[in-house]
Amino acid sequence: MVFDGQSGQAVTALLRPGNAHAARSAATVLRRVIRRIKTRFPHAQVLVRGDSGFCMPRVLDALEQLNQELKDIHYVLGIAKNPRLLGLGQAAMAAAADQYASTRRHVRHFTSFGYAAETWQHPRHVVMKAEHHVQEANPRFVVTTLDGIDPQMVYDRVYCARGQCENYIKDLKNALNADRLSCCSFKANFLRLLLHLAAYRLMYAIRLAAVTASPELATVQFDTLRLRLLKVAAHVKQSVRRILIRLPAAFPHAAAFASIAQVLGAQSSA
Repeated sequence: MVFDGQSGQAVTALLRPGNAHAARSAATVLRRVIRRIKTRFPHAQVLVRGDSGFCMPRVLDALEQLNQELKDIHYVLGIAKNPRLLGLGQAAMAAAADQYASTRRHVRHFTSFGYAAETWQHPRHVVMKAEHHVQEANPRFVVTTLDGIDPQMVYDRVYCARGQCENYIKDLKNALNADRLSCCSFKANFLRLLLHLAAYRLMYAIRLAAVTASPELATVQFDTLRLRLLKVAAHVKQSVRRILIRLPAAFPHAAAFASIAQVLGAQSSA
């Protein structure tokens, strides 16, 4: 799944086999999307965020090659901890542990260093969050091209913002049932996924229209939007020139429905 991190609009989706790695075809999708963005907006800065499932050499190499070719392409990707990373961050973790032992309060320290996995062609910049709380130590690592920015800002303001994408996926899976891919063939399930994605974009258009037509619905999740506006009995009549929808007089959100429909181009009936 690829989302616009600012607006929440769905950009694209690609179905992969259930036994494939999460990052399969990610580099291909990113090349296509980023090239399209740069063709339309040559001076745009592109930041790719993702969890550790996408921290694969082919993805990192692809993004760095795109940066050399198109400029202003950056990434912030989680990276799974390993003994080498823990060793490089040992001093920060020790400082956090000492401070927690003396204060018994939640502690977070941030640091950064160069690191090169065996499968990497060259060292890369890694930001570390050295956290210690009542349960245990909680070190986290992020690999990024943003090596001139304060480590805490990279982690808190840049990387952690990717968590909002979980809400977008929640809208797609829970409100629009996008995980119902029960056909017998892979191609049929891929088509179903694309139909769910089209439904997401339609629901997104409704919520976007609500910004001016019905502000109280402009930030709700899709399942709430569906229950309030769409899950209602209606009489639908289609003629050659138009589709007429008659809502029940007791529909409590009739005014919001009408306002949003008009923003989307519907005409009211006298």
